[in-house]
Amino acid sequence: MKAERKILAYKNYFRDFIQSLTDAEARKVFYVIDMLKTQERVNAKFVKYLREEIFELRAE
Repeated sequence: MKAERKILAYKNYFRDFIQSLTDAEARKVFYVIDMLKTQERVNAKFVKYLREEIFELRAE
């Protein structure tokens, strides 16, 4: 079994962002994060490459 990806959040920005969301919105974000951690390939609908190992997470 392949190891999970390591996902890092910069400073407190992610925590502050998650706290500003409703429970339903936060669940969607964590669903996409779980996909990133476990799936080898993730659809571009959910992730966009920005630069140098920095990606944008997209959850509707």
